Amino acid sequence: MVSDSLDVPCPMSLPITPFSPAEVSAAIARLNVRKAPGYDLISGKVLQEVPPAAVVLLTTLYNSILRLSYCPLLWKFAQIVMVPKPGKPAHDVASYRPISLLPIPSKVFEKLLLKRLRSDVDLSHLIPGYQFGFRPGHSPTQQAHRVVNAIVTSLEERALCTAVFLDVAQAFDKV
Repeated sequence: MVSDSLDVPCPMSLPITPFSPAEVSAAIARLNVRKAPGYDLISGKVLQEVPPAAVVLLTTLYNSILRLSYCPLLWKFAQIVMVPKPGKPAHDVASYRPISLLPIPSKVFEKLLLKRLRSDVDLSHLIPGYQFGFRPGHSPTQQAHRVVNAIVTSLEERALCTAVFLDVAQAFDKV
């Protein structure tokens, strides 16, 4: 038996407003054409050259992803390119930095979705003030100043100040 009362928990989803072709076109126009494409070889330059009818089709695709809450599986695959670090020995595995090249159409969707979420959701209540990663206008330098200021304030107040710094590095076994 299904209850119609308000106290029955139900799944919630965000009512995200559909994208318009103008938004998609603007996001495509802002693409950096110098960025390498993913495995699908669709570059930012190619997307910038598509006719308006193709932008409408992309908009339909992006809105379908929102409506169905389903992202194409192939958009989750990345081509990994190992870029050598300058001044490091070529024979050492740790001398390379992996770069993940995702399909450009998926990047366009991510940018559109992030813009929509930032405007539709009050992120200031969801993300703590001391979270600096992946936030515009928050640099590592500002975070370092925040930590130094907390230490100085504790020293001036003769209070206890503790900190834990964790540097996670990927370890490779040498063959």
